Amino acid sequence: MGGGGKETPRQKMIGMMYLVLLALLAMNVSKEIINAFVMLNNKMDKSITQVEKGNRTIEQDFENALTTLNAAQKPNPKEIERVQKLKAKNEAARDLVRTAANNMVLLQERMLLQCSFGAEGSRANLDGQVDDHGHPVQYVTQDDKGYWHLSDLSHYDKKDEYDTPTRLFVGDNFDAPPVEDGQKLLDCFSNLRDSLLMLVSTHDSKPDKDGKVTKYAFDPSLIEQPKFKTSPEEFKEFEDKVDVLLDQQKKAGKIDKEDLKVLRDIIVRLTLPQKTINHDEEYPFLAGIFDHAPIVGAAAAMTSMRGDFLGVETIVSQYFAKDINVVPFAFNKIEPLAFSSTSYINQGDSLSLKVMIAAYDSSKTTELKYWVDDTVQYRLPELERDTSTMMRFTKKPSEFGKQLNISGSVGDHIMTGLIAVESATEGKKWKPWNFNYSVGAPNAAVSAADLQVLYRGWKNKIKVSASGYKPENVKVSCSGCSISSAPDKDGNYTATAPGGRAKEAFIVVSAIDDNGKNVELTRERFRIFPLPKPTVFFGGKAGGSMKKVDAVQIPKLVAKLGESPLDVPYSVTSFVMLTVKNGQPIRLKSKGSRLSPEMKNAIKKINKGGSLTFTGVKVKGPSGKEQPLDAGLVLTLK
Repeated sequence: MGGGGKETPRQKMIGMMYLVLLALLAMNVSKEIINAFVMLNNKMDKSITQVEKGNRTIEQDFENALTTLNAAQKPNPKEIERVQKLKAKNEAARDLVRTAANNMVLLQERMLLQCSFGAEGSRANLDGQVDDHGHPVQYVTQDDKGYWHLSDLSHYDKKDEYDTPTRLFVGDNFDAPPVEDGQKLLDCFSNLRDSLLMLVSTHDSKPDKDGKVTKYAFDPSLIEQPKFKTSPEEFKEFEDKVDVLLDQQKKAGKIDKEDLKVLRDIIVRLTLPQKTINHDEEYPFLAGIFDHAPIVGAAAAMTSMRGDFLGVETIVSQYFAKDINVVPFAFNKIEPLAFSSTSYINQGDSLSLKVMIAAYDSSKTTELKYWVDDTVQYRLPELERDTSTMMRFTKKPSEFGKQLNISGSVGDHIMTGLIAVESATEGKKWKPWNFNYSVGAPNAAVSAADLQVLYRGWKNKIKVSASGYKPENVKVSCSGCSISSAPDKDGNYTATAPGGRAKEAFIVVSAIDDNGKNVELTRERFRIFPLPKPTVFFGGKAGGSMKKVDAVQIPKLVAKLGESPLDVPYSVTSFVMLTVKNGQPIRLKSKGSRLSPEMKNAIKKINKGGSLTFTGVKVKGPSGKEQPLDAGLVLTLK
């Protein structure tokens, strides 16, 4: 099972600070304790900064892996794509955490401004103000990576004021916190949790032995919010419920067992309880933290929450990074090479293959001089060579992807030449090399325009070629499927896979030779699969972020196969939109692809940085049968 990452000593220290902070908030605080809150907040912010730096080192691991892969003489596109996808997921997690953390800092700034300048207080009130050192007064600052940080509150003149935190985050009704501040703080947790859960859990499984792929996706709405997480027993009870839920989802094929640990960590760390205990009484969570809390204590509480966000980012990033599996090279360039005296053999023959590792400096220019089918010139002294038949190839370090391409007439060929090698003692030296290759006339080939697969309920395009024979003498047949007797105007045959449980078919290309004999040229195996399920898009996006002003203009959901070469028509028949109303999560349903007026109004009320989630999507394809999609859609509004 994949690990979610262990807590570092620094993260444990932040957690301990948080417990001390909650205890102090429940006491009648003195001036000394007020100043202790300032010191505590500063220490936690410095710790958070170190966690941010640690997370950036994980980002660098992805960059280093891609640099290594791209530096290979023959880069592996599939491996590069795999690491790029991991890197993209890590960047998405970072953006989600940074948004939540920044929203928390901006709530702190809003609280300080309103405390100092009243309900309409804003940054404009600080214009022209300077501190004892002549520097402009700022309550928050932004670093070069886009993270907001709370400034040192040592000189803030209303450290013990408690009306503002109570008004903004608790309000008159303890059970319904003010939307603009209290509810936004709660949304920072729930939106980040749900978005990270979807990001980690939504992916395809590896194909099983029959080639079947499972689409994984976890539905965050299944999480039950605990009443308390105060005592060890209550915390353990919540953890046990999470374990039961995840085990059920694993058995139902909704989540990958490899994701269980990290999904559990996200849920446990980012799910807030409904209530807490203050002065031996039950309070709603926000009331227990912010009711009559001194403003520096409230600020420190939010800084500790920001630390929770960055700690979860570390866990998620470590989880993605464990699958990089790219060993950094000790050399500038290292390449496994396999070569032999010839690259063509007849059936029943064998060849001698040499395999070795070559290390070299990719910062140097590659220079070649070579001849084709001339084994004399490269052996002669330079002044005696026939330069009219000599060919050259030069590749500068900046010309990534440039290759030496060879061709020739049917038959055996030999390339002989010289390569420039830089010697520290002798400078440029020319070393001889040779390469044998053969050019043959192609016999027959068959390829599927939709890969080596036939899809049920779909007109599969099959491209067939059989050089060396008259087109009218070529015959295409299929065992296990039906295929058109002749190609269409584009040269494609149309194969139709049967229904039922058939798993494979064989397409056979044969021809009548000059002696009237039927010759089987090739027999290709095609696996049979159902049509893949589509991906749901909102405004052309299947995830990530979107401007809120754009989201309110988009009328409907669209289902399509994304980057697939198949042009399969799909339509959305129903879906559910998850949102929050009066502080409570609600599900708005649509019977069709279009958003209802109620849904559009709900989108308008989502705060910037909040999540727009669609789930329970059902679609209809070419068969006319309605089917549910395994994955939903989560967008962050900005």
